[in-house]
Amino acid sequence: MKYREGGITDEYVSVYQAGVMCYSDAIIMDDVGFFYLISLFGRPGLVKAVGAGLIEGYTTKINGVSVSRPSSTALQAVTQNLEDGLTQKVIFAPEFFTGQHVRVLVGEDRKSAFRMLDSAVSTPLKEEWADFLFSAVFSPQKLVGFGHVNGQDLSEAGVYLVSLDKTTDEIDALVMEEINLGNLQ
Repeated sequence: MKYREGGITDEYVSVYQAGVMCYSDAIIMDDVGFFYLISLFGRPGLVKAVGAGLIEGYTTKINGVSVSRPSSTALQAVTQNLEDGLTQKVIFAPEFFTGQHVRVLVGEDRKSAFRMLDSAVSTPLKEEWADFLFSAVFSPQKLVGFGHVNGQDLSEAGVYLVSLDKTTDEIDALVMEEINLGNLQ
């Protein structure tokens, strides 16, 4: 994340919940305020309190914006103690990063979307079909991203929630039709 020896170096925002404050250096959320991933850091007790509140479903203010957990979604948290008495906790909804029918992608990562699709359908797919399949079967929803994850700037690359528009049978039929028409080789 953003912590380096000597302290926090890049941008971060304030996170407030019930009179307790810590900081966030990365978040992925939708325009309604449901988060898919949030990275909190600060003093251990404060991070623990805010993290517990987010997991329990309490609304939290992040840089003045109300944020809460996606309803009926399991969350996972990973905590790491940093230098100088700081803690970092990353809370995320795993089903949105590894799911078969819906996934959060950084940028329009068509290869990652292709791998998700390839695992969901029975028809063998070729990676060179990724662009066609992305536009034919996915409906990407733009998400709000802040900070860096895996070296990518979420605000610059863009973050999308992609979901399949069609059933796996419809996708299989579409691929077979396009192959028969000669549009996919």
